[in-house]
This record gives sequence, structure tokens and C-alpha cells, in this order.
Amino acid sequence: MNIKQKKNLYILFGFLVSVILLAALFYNIDFKELLAALKSANYLWLIPNILLIIFTMYLRAYRWRYMIRPVKEVAFHKLMAATCIGFMANNILPLRLGEFVRAYSLSMQDRGITKSASLANIFVERMVFDLVALLLIFGAVLAVSHPIIPDNIRTGTYLTAAIAVLGILFIIVLAVRPVPSGKLILKVFFFLPEKQKEKILSVVIKFSRGLEFITDMRMLTLVAVQTMIIWIIMGLSNYFVFIAFGFDLPLEASFVLLVIVSISILIPSSPGFIGVYHAGTFLTLSIYGIGKEDALSFAIVLHATQYIVVTVMGFYYLKKEHLSLKSLEEKVVED
Repeated sequence: MNIKQKKNLYILFGFLVSVILLAALFYNIDFKELLAALKSANYLWLIPNILLIIFTMYLRAYRWRYMIRPVKEVAFHKLMAATCIGFMANNILPLRLGEFVRAYSLSMQDRGITKSASLANIFVERMVFDLVALLLIFGAVLAVSHPIIPDNIRTGTYLTAAIAVLGILFIIVLAVRPVPSGKLILKVFFFLPEKQKEKILSVVIKFSRGLEFITDMRMLTLVAVQTMIIWIIMGLSNYFVFIAFGFDLPLEASFVLLVIVSISILIPSSPGFIGVYHAGTFLTLSIYGIGKEDALSFAIVLHATQYIVVTVMGFYYLKKEHLSLKSLEEKVVED
């Protein structure tokens, strides 16, 4: 099986997951009650939700500025553009290419930033800082509402925490000792020709440049604090949608929703996390006793709001920076 066939198989699998989950969610749903729930919502409460979504995009770009600073001082508007374009690409393109598109769009705007350094920033941001922040938030929620959370969700969270710890240790070693780490990685590829090994080592060293901020305690602290602020705001934004639908739920339910949905969208799916996002939302609300039609209507609106806002912002910056999504996708797939 060649690369193109594997790519198409993964895309097909993602679409099948989305279709199956949507079919399961809509099975035995009373569509009259679903429409009634959608009609009865007070959509004015989506305004603060939307404003907070936009604000977190600015915060993400601002955090990135500190992470990339050891490599080069980058103008904020370029980081903002790359952030929005990347998140939009995850909503439009298959194979979760958004993170790669984000890195490539920044390197196209600023030639002083390599794709490897940019990808390293994004990797450590998403798979270390964001993940740890989510786990800390969920740990706090467990302390408040432990009996409500099912055992399987708690077990999954603990497993994710263990993986996060291993990831953090790997990142620290790679940041502090890039060359020895690169040589250790090369041992896995012992069967490759020397020329290919040298290329891999070069990429690893370039990648490690995007991790240099970790060795600066001040930068590390700033990024960690900003990460917690971003995720707390995102959790709070969910609460306004609870109010819109008249759900009488505790504030911690917003953060349980945030964590479960964030873990759910790791499952392969169609672009925009369709199906997996809705299933995660539906599962969370069922824990708190919300009925099927109300839970599904809430999931549809919550996902649509975030999807539309992020996608519109991404296309705005794509046009503003005179970039092409098709060109970015082609470069990512080619590499």
C-alpha cells in the first residue's frame, strides 16, 4: 500500500467514524423536540461565548510570541494570522493538517522561521502545555465533583496524564541536549543510508530550536500561566451556552465538558471534528442528566458556533496575508 492509498484510507476511516457517531446520536431522536429545543434557546447568550472564542485566539497568538522568541522576534499579526489559518484548516482539511498548515503559513510569512522550529513550538504547545493544563483543570474538577464522573472517564484521564508526563520528559531532554537526542533517535533508523540519517539529524536539531524557550524559566512560566488562562476562559465560554439553553448546571460542568470534548476530538474523524465533538458533548451532558434532544441540540449549537467563528477568522487572515489554502495543503502533503 503506497502513501496515497494510506492517506485515502485514513480519510475514509475518519468519515466513517463521523457518520457512525452521528447515526448513533440521531437514532431514536424526537426531531420535533430537537427543533423545539433549538427554537427555545436564547441565542443572545452566544455573544459572550463568541467574544471569548475570539479572545482565546488572540491569547494563543500572544503565547506563541513568547515560545518563538528564542528563534526570532516575530510580528504579532503574523502569529495571529498563522494561528487562525491553522485552526481554520483543521475545520476544512482532512488528516488534521491544520497544525502543519499553521507552521507552514508562519514560515511563508517570515522566512526567518523554519518549518521545523515552528512545528516544534506547535507540538509542545498542543501536546504538552495544553494537555497538562487540561489535566490540571480536570483534576480540580474531580476534587469538586468526583462522584459524578464515571470510572471509565477517570481511567482514561489518568492514562492520558501518564502519556503527557512521558512527553514532557522527552521534550525537556530534546531541548537541553538536542544533538545526543538526535543521535539516539537515529538508532531507530539504523537501516537508513548515512545521507538520510544526516538529514534526519538536521531536522531534529532545527526542531529543537523551537523548544529553546523551555530552558528559560521566565519564558516557561509565562507560557504556562498563559496556557492556564486560555483554557480557563475556554471553559467559562461553555457556561454561556448552558445559560442560552436554560441548563441549570454547576460551573464545573463547563470544565468537564471542555476536557471530555478535547479528548474526544483526538479520535480520527472528518474535518471539523464532526461526530466526535458532538458525541463528547452529548456524553458530558448525559452525565448531568440532560435529556437526549436537549443535549444534542446543545451539541449542534456549541460546535457550529466554534466552527463558524474560527473558520471565518481563518479565511479572513488567509486573504489578508495573500496566502492560498490549496497551496499550503499541497506543500504540507508534499513534505
